Amino acid sequence: MPMFLVEHTHPVDNCPTKNLDMVRQLASHVTQANADKYGVKILADFVREVDHTVILVLEADSPDKVTNFALPFLMTGTITVKPGETCEQVARTCLGG
Repeated sequence: MPMFLVEHTHPVDNCPTKNLDMVRQLASHVTQANADKYGVKILADFVREVDHTVILVLEADSPDKVTNFALPFLMTGTITVKPGETCEQVARTCLGG
């Protein structure tokens, strides 16, 4: 299944941690049970609060599903969605396997 990297950043003055309801909303959004509703599998989520950055590594059969899943993050900042692969997948392609 295709993999995608989602990066979200927001300005300090718009940080969701300043609004506990938003923290609850985003925390309940980034669960596998919720992601299933979007046809997305969460492989990893990483927050670097000091940089106001969230990274999600997701699997889905289309970039549209990934974008739809990431839309709530637009409330506070930007998102980028990039397709990618694992090291194993790249090596297999390069080695002809």
